[in-house]
Amino acid sequence: MIERFGGKKKLIIGVTAGLLIAGCVGYYTYIHNKPVVAVDHSAHQMGGSPIMAMGDTVTLDAKARQLAGVQTAQAALKSLSKDIKTTGKIAMNESGRTYITSRVEGRVDELYVSADGETIEQGQAIASVYSPTYIAAQEEYLLATQSVQKLKGAGANVVQINNGLLAASRRKLQLLGVSDEAVSQLAQTGKANDHMTIYAQFGGTVLEKLVLPGAYIMPGDKLYNLSDLSNVWMYADIYEKDLANVQIGQSVTVTSSAYPGENFNGQVTFINPVLDDSSRTVKVRVAMGNPGGRLKPNLFVNAAISVPLGIKLVVPESSLIDTGERKVVYVVQGVDTFVKRDVVIGKEADGYIQILSGLAPGDVVVTAATFLIDSQTQLGSGSMAGMKM
Repeated sequence: MIERFGGKKKLIIGVTAGLLIAGCVGYYTYIHNKPVVAVDHSAHQMGGSPIMAMGDTVTLDAKARQLAGVQTAQAALKSLSKDIKTTGKIAMNESGRTYITSRVEGRVDELYVSADGETIEQGQAIASVYSPTYIAAQEEYLLATQSVQKLKGAGANVVQINNGLLAASRRKLQLLGVSDEAVSQLAQTGKANDHMTIYAQFGGTVLEKLVLPGAYIMPGDKLYNLSDLSNVWMYADIYEKDLANVQIGQSVTVTSSAYPGENFNGQVTFINPVLDDSSRTVKVRVAMGNPGGRLKPNLFVNAAISVPLGIKLVVPESSLIDTGERKVVYVVQGVDTFVKRDVVIGKEADGYIQILSGLAPGDVVVTAATFLIDSQTQLGSGSMAGMKM
């Protein structure tokens, strides 16, 4: 029994030793027969670094440019126009606001225009007034007419005096607002009228009726407050950054949600000389035609002013880095070299920035990844942060 167990033990030890020897032989064979892989250390050498930065010059190899998404564009001469967009509000044309007033003393017995919002045409009859002043003026004119006819054969002095009285009485009626046609009719009938018809001196829309039937009026009393709404004003707010581009006489396009798809045209007629300190805007007044009265006072609208800027040297807005103290772009020099350059900029429009100095037509500037490139001038040579090379 013991001899059998001893025999098995020797057998197990022999098998285990054989396996160990076989494993060592296999490992030795694998190591010595494995192909050697060449390691390229050139990327770690200074001359082969994917990104190099020396002062304001940055060098990127092809892979770095691809990973960074570098894009470029040429500085070129381009015709620019700037669209200034803002909001506005329709207002009454103050130069078209008027009052219809009375020229006589008397009692208003009838009004022919009785409600706000009605339209009055110039020369339209608006009221009938019982006026002792008007009656007396008619009677004076009739007496003067009779005197001229009766004494037309008298001496020259008498005839001259009578003609003067007739002219004076006629002039008095005219000053009361009586038309020449009504004076001629009075001369033909020879009978004074009890009531005087008042005619509108101006036309417009009634904003407010200021008199009621039965009221006693005096010369100069206001009867109606009118506004000519065939022309309106629009007041727009222009921010101070756009103020230099707005001038008297410029065309303005106005749109409103009340009339989708329609454009209304106007012209800048006044620029407020005072800047609003709270909103940092300036009120600009635009005169507009208003056929049919569609543009109602107090209606909110959108306004756009197109400002032609002429032909300018420009680069895309994305190429500019504004540090606050400096405005720089990166100019392409060679396939993989980019140089920081200071520029002086002008106006911005249509996604472009005007270059006043620092670039020439044909210069190629970086338009994408400019901030990544700029960061390398601060960090020096090495791999870009966040880029897996």
